[in-house]
Amino acid sequence: MIKVNFNKTVFASLLLCMLSPFAAQADGFKFPSEEKIEHQVDSVFRKLSTREKIAQIMIIDMTSRDSKEMRKIQKRLVKKEKVGGLIPLGDVYRPAVERMNQLNKWAKIPMLMTIDAEWGVGMRWKEVPSHQFFIQLGALTSDSLVYEIGRSIADECRAFKFQVNYSPVVDINNNPDKFIVNFRTFGEDKDKVARYASAMMRGMRDGGLAGSAKHFPGHGETNVDSHLALPLLPFSAERLDSLELYPFRKLIADGVDMVMVGHLNVPALDPSGAPSSISKPIVTGLLREKMGYDGIIITDALNMYGVARDSGLEKKDIPLAAYKAGVDILLMPEDVENAISQIENALEAGEITMEGLDMRVKKMLRLKARYGIFDKSYDPIVRDLDIFTDTTAPDARMKAKLSLIKKVSEETMTVVFNDNSQGLGLPVSCEGKKVAYVGFMNPQLGQQFGEVANRYGQVDTVLLGDDAALEELKAAKEKVSGYDLVIFGFNKSLQSIKRNFGLEEAHMKFITDWAADQPMVAVFLGSPYVLKRMPGHENFKAFLIGYEATRFNNEAAAKVVFGEIAAKGILPVTTASFKVGEGVYIPAKQK
Repeated sequence: MIKVNFNKTVFASLLLCMLSPFAAQADGFKFPSEEKIEHQVDSVFRKLSTREKIAQIMIIDMTSRDSKEMRKIQKRLVKKEKVGGLIPLGDVYRPAVERMNQLNKWAKIPMLMTIDAEWGVGMRWKEVPSHQFFIQLGALTSDSLVYEIGRSIADECRAFKFQVNYSPVVDINNNPDKFIVNFRTFGEDKDKVARYASAMMRGMRDGGLAGSAKHFPGHGETNVDSHLALPLLPFSAERLDSLELYPFRKLIADGVDMVMVGHLNVPALDPSGAPSSISKPIVTGLLREKMGYDGIIITDALNMYGVARDSGLEKKDIPLAAYKAGVDILLMPEDVENAISQIENALEAGEITMEGLDMRVKKMLRLKARYGIFDKSYDPIVRDLDIFTDTTAPDARMKAKLSLIKKVSEETMTVVFNDNSQGLGLPVSCEGKKVAYVGFMNPQLGQQFGEVANRYGQVDTVLLGDDAALEELKAAKEKVSGYDLVIFGFNKSLQSIKRNFGLEEAHMKFITDWAADQPMVAVFLGSPYVLKRMPGHENFKAFLIGYEATRFNNEAAAKVVFGEIAAKGILPVTTASFKVGEGVYIPAKQK
């Protein structure tokens, strides 16, 4: 007899599929049969010359701002060399899409369209609304909404003709002083990082978008930007195995299509000091052999200074070194034509084998076939240049996306502490009290909060601009000195610990001293790590973390402050004296 455990998690997952706003794709992307995939791969593969095979494992970058000379090179790489894929970088939406369309028209072999869109296409094109940063998703108490976000990102990426998203980040953010990945991770709990990253990856895959777990073997505890230099991971192999590699194992077990190897110096794994992206002990010995990963291994961008500066190699030699280490796909080589020639020469010299090249090329072609690129119905051209950009008159898909963003904001507002013993904490009541709201920086968000607040009673609003001086803060304090309670909104902050979240120490000290003089509730639309840099935060009656300064988070924060919705979020990281997983649950007021 076969015994089936139909537990609550399985039931919840099934229910999610039925109730998801993306139920129009409830059955998910229709993957072709293995027989069809192999037939398509063979029909393309047997027509390729050796040089074209090598070009197929290259992914080139583009922006609409590229010089005329660069545009000529790109055209040559696409038309003549037949490169395998394309990645657009940060850009202005419409000209970027038009340039993508032009390059795709030149491609004789359909290119793999890829993007680095961790929180959606808006990460690259600001005209497209973004989902929340991963650190905010780490404030969710279950991964069901993370799966939905994966589906939503897949929906928009497919609309823009992308088949691969270089996401999710599976690095563990376990050291607040290491600021590189920071808000791009799900937090410091390795189990949550693994589960949420898997949910994101599965959501994308079910929507027809391949994911890429990054940055192997783990970029969480570094404070060096690999765009500029080579970060060091000085930990033992045992520590790396139990912590940094843990989420990668989960995603490998769950069938992630791709793993991106970062540019990291990991002496415990390769004593030579070679960057992980060109290290055979790490790429082949660890990832391929020890961890048993048989999917596609891709490098992080090979034009980063870190990999070249500290490898002892010239930039032109990096792609071949990565290939020899065991990488399958080379992302953004500095000189693609030279990289193709170097690998071609290495083949002729017997340094590498044709068998190894064929294996890599077929992996690339299988990925293309799996995600529908070789189907007769596939159209690589983005025809609707307004898709996912119109928020004033949104279509059904945009409405579903905006609804999901709103839902996530409402589920993640995190109250770190709350003292309502005298009725001056959360939820705020305007009855019998004079309540004021002071919006610090970003007057637009301040005005929005004030408008929402006045749905619950009279709340007088004072707005301070982005460049508000200390004297203006003093004037605001004087203006509301007779009020029973002040809600103080920090409405514009950077995510960077290194830059103190964009807040001046003198301003923070004045505000926290003010909170000691007058009952005050803090609404901070930024990183939870601010509590480590804000001595005197305990002077507030309550402190709400809103993770990012967006209109969705701002409205959700106001609803929590006045008790329209419950405070449900939990901390994704430890900050000051508050531990990961903590959060004050405050039920919504009875209506």
